Amino acid sequence: MTTTKKNRPYVLSIAGFDPSAGAGVLSDVKCFEQHEVYGFGICSALTVQTDSDFIKNDWLDAAQIIDQLAPLLLKFPIAACKIGLIKDSAVLLEVINYLKFHAPSLKIVVDPVLKASSGYEFHDWKDSLEILAPILKQIDLITPNYLEMLSMGGKAEVHATAKAWATRCPVLLKGGHLEDHMGTDYLFEQDIVYELKPNVSKIHQKHGSGCVLSASATANLAKGFALLNACTQAKQYIEHFLNSNNTLLGYHKL
Repeated sequence: MTTTKKNRPYVLSIAGFDPSAGAGVLSDVKCFEQHEVYGFGICSALTVQTDSDFIKNDWLDAAQIIDQLAPLLLKFPIAACKIGLIKDSAVLLEVINYLKFHAPSLKIVVDPVLKASSGYEFHDWKDSLEILAPILKQIDLITPNYLEMLSMGGKAEVHATAKAWATRCPVLLKGGHLEDHMGTDYLFEQDIVYELKPNVSKIHQKHGSGCVLSASATANLAKGFALLNACTQAKQYIEHFLNSNNTLLGYHKL
C-alpha cells in the first residue's frame, strides 16, 4: 500500500528521548518515515544513554506530555499513536484518556518498556492486569516481550497471561528474549493465537529493536492494514533492521 506526500497518515510517538536515536521517539520517527507515514514525536522522558549503556532519565508528567500533543491533535487528523517509555500506569492512563476523548477513532499501541536493554529498570507493574485494565480496554495493541510479560503477569506462565490480557485487547508477544523458539512472536487476539515465525536464521542484536517492531506495527495500522497483516509486516521490517549491519545501531530501510 503506497502513500503519497499529500495523503500520508499522521502518526504520533510518545516515548523517551534517546540521544543515540536507537530507541524512543527519534527511532520511532525514523521508522515512521520509512513506512511513508508522517511522524510526530512527543517526549515522555529525557534519557542519558548510549547504544549500550543507560545512565539515568528524567520523567515528564502527564500534563507536560499532554501540553506537547494537544496542539498537534487539534490541528492534524492523527491516525495512530505508539506509546513507549512512560513514568507509570497513572500517567499512561491520563494520557490515553486525553487521546481517546479528543480522537475517539485513534489507534493506540502501547509498548510497555520496563527495563532498558542494558539492564536499567524503570518500573515493575506487578499484578498488572488489574492495574492496566482501564488502559487495555481503550487501546488496540500492547507489545510486551517475554520478560516484560513474565514480570507484569506476576511470574505466571507467559502464554496464559497473554491469553488473559487478550480478552481486553490484542497482545503481540515479542519473542526476541526466548531461549526456545528464538524470534517467534505470538499475536493473541481474543481467543485466537497467531504464530509469527522468523524468516531469517541469524540476526545481529540491536538497541531499541522492541521499539522499532512496535513502531512499525503502529505505522501499518495507520495505513489501514488489519492487525495480523500489520504485525506480520512489522516482523519483516524488524528482521531487515536487525540485519542492516553488525553494530547495536540499526539502519531504517524498507
